[in-house]
Amino acid sequence: MDSDDDGSIDEGDLGYFADKRSYSFLFSNLEDEKPSKKTKTTEDDYAERKYAEAKSKPEQNVHHMLPIKTDQGLQQRSRIIEKEKPVVEVPVPQPAEEETYQPQSVAEIYSLRQQYITKAKQDIAKLSCAITENPYNNIAAMKKLRNYCSTEDSKAGQTVRKLAMISLTAVYNDILPSYSVKPSKELESLSKEVKAQHSYETDLLRNYRVFLDLLFDNLNLAFQTKKEKAKAKVPPEVLVARQNLGLLSLKCMAELLSKNYNFNLRSNIVNTLIPYGASKAMGGQLADVVTATIVEIFEKDKQGECSVEIVRMIAALVKKKGNNVNGKLLKCLLHVRLVELGEVKKEKEEKLPDTALLSKKQRKHRKEQAKVRKELLEAEAVENKKKKSRLQSESLDHIFVTYFRILKQFHDTPLLPIALAGLSKFAHLINVDFFTDLFECLKRIIKEETLDLSDSLNCVSTIFTILSGQGSVLDVDIGEFYALLYQNILLFTPDTPSETYHILKQALTNTIKRKVPLSCQMAMVKRLCTMSAHLNPKQSHIFLCEARKLIRSSPRIAQMLESDEEFGKPFYPEASEPGHANAEATVLWELSSIARKSYHESVRTTANHLCRYDPNSTKRSEVDHFLNNKFKDSSQCSILEDNFPRNCKKMQNRRAHLNGQTVLSDQKTDSIENLQFYSDIKANR
Repeated sequence: MDSDDDGSIDEGDLGYFADKRSYSFLFSNLEDEKPSKKTKTTEDDYAERKYAEAKSKPEQNVHHMLPIKTDQGLQQRSRIIEKEKPVVEVPVPQPAEEETYQPQSVAEIYSLRQQYITKAKQDIAKLSCAITENPYNNIAAMKKLRNYCSTEDSKAGQTVRKLAMISLTAVYNDILPSYSVKPSKELESLSKEVKAQHSYETDLLRNYRVFLDLLFDNLNLAFQTKKEKAKAKVPPEVLVARQNLGLLSLKCMAELLSKNYNFNLRSNIVNTLIPYGASKAMGGQLADVVTATIVEIFEKDKQGECSVEIVRMIAALVKKKGNNVNGKLLKCLLHVRLVELGEVKKEKEEKLPDTALLSKKQRKHRKEQAKVRKELLEAEAVENKKKKSRLQSESLDHIFVTYFRILKQFHDTPLLPIALAGLSKFAHLINVDFFTDLFECLKRIIKEETLDLSDSLNCVSTIFTILSGQGSVLDVDIGEFYALLYQNILLFTPDTPSETYHILKQALTNTIKRKVPLSCQMAMVKRLCTMSAHLNPKQSHIFLCEARKLIRSSPRIAQMLESDEEFGKPFYPEASEPGHANAEATVLWELSSIARKSYHESVRTTANHLCRYDPNSTKRSEVDHFLNNKFKDSSQCSILEDNFPRNCKKMQNRRAHLNGQTVLSDQKTDSIENLQFYSDIKANR
């Protein structure tokens, strides 16, 4: 009992435990649990260390298994159970019952599309009407309407976008002011009403800018460069849809510019539109839209500010692209409003005392008066003559620089006829300093280039127009150009356009103002009468009227109606120069032939009137009324009365011979009542 109380073990027991290997683990566990001599840890330190190790290790679920018996004794077993990651169930959105896909027929798809378009039309119409009725309070509705312009709905996105763009364009045309909105720096000193108006104009300008940016993006996306198209690889169907939308965007911008060319952002639209005027995309539809808009602006713009920007942009485009510019764009310059640009007379102004003699208060008062006067002029939209003259001079400079560049650099391109037509129209406005260079260019073109009839006549008309105006003081030999005009008359045919006849009339009218030898004038009259017998009635009448003008300008040409004079030299109708044709040796026998044999009544009466030189035919309005009803063109069918000398026996005898009468030398000529067509004039009253 004592041994048990002392806790001692007998030696026999120790031997027993040592021989039994199954209890060897007891010794090993006891040795392991012995504290190390080097490290002394308390119970708390041990717990903290175990906790830190467990925390540093990832959490593992250990499952202890039953031990097994081996040669070395019992061996504990355990295995780690990996935690299964919780599976997060993502809720799959189930489509609503009405959006579930169901096979639909073509009729059902078309019906749904029409319903969608109808609803969009109603919304667009409501928004447009609300903005138009009260733009001050409904300016925010523009954003909703603009959202339809950028919708991408697959049902009918393109249709709705086009409708919204057209509607918004019409809204802006109705509400945009006819003046430019300027930022105000002194808002604090303004009244409440002025502040509200300024806020409205600022919001309107901001929305207008956003809408223009949307149109610009549609254009850039539709008409990309070749490199951009190769990178994008857009399907053909999508490309066609984009081009149609881009064309509509271009039309919207063109309409906004033509209706609101005095509003802000005008330069942005001009810089975008003009390059498309030289484009050949979509079969030239873009160029047609741009050129039509430019012509409309040129005709309406009285001040000339927008016209100057357009002309400047066209000149820069010709300089950049050269002969690649579309001729339609260059023809627009013919419609620019240009007047006689003389020196603007200085208006009489009150002589104000010198500023140095005024006090500080008086100088301040004068500045305020000048500022108020300027604002009043802007409010009344009074055209400043000096400003208008300056703008037109700038436009004219750009136009002539463009034409001269074409004459010198691109004279062998299709742009040459357009440049010659423009020079012929504005020749009376050309500065004297350019005359020498222009004459040299035109002479070189006439000699080197193969020109058609209209181009050749434009060259001659330009030179004669210059010489009949400011160039009348110049000593220039016009024989070469007159000979060219004489040769070109033989090239007229019944198929020649009417514009070419107008150029001929202008050139012949300008030759009357120059001193041309009588022989050349007679040859010109002879050739005009000869050609009048080979053309249709309308063209024959033009030639006869031009011949009559030449005869009236120099009465000595009337001797060509005489048939009883003898000349030694014969007439050479095939001569290339009129001075060598010897037209004094011939008569105008074509007039009597036309008067008797022409199938057209008006041509017969015109030739008969030209042959007789009736001095009593002074009722010009009645004759014009009769001929205008026949030709329906007063510019080509006016017949003027002649006043030839009455003391010429040969002329009176010739009149009598044509009328089948015997007239004495002192007999007076018949009055206009005896003309054959006077009864027709009375009947048409």
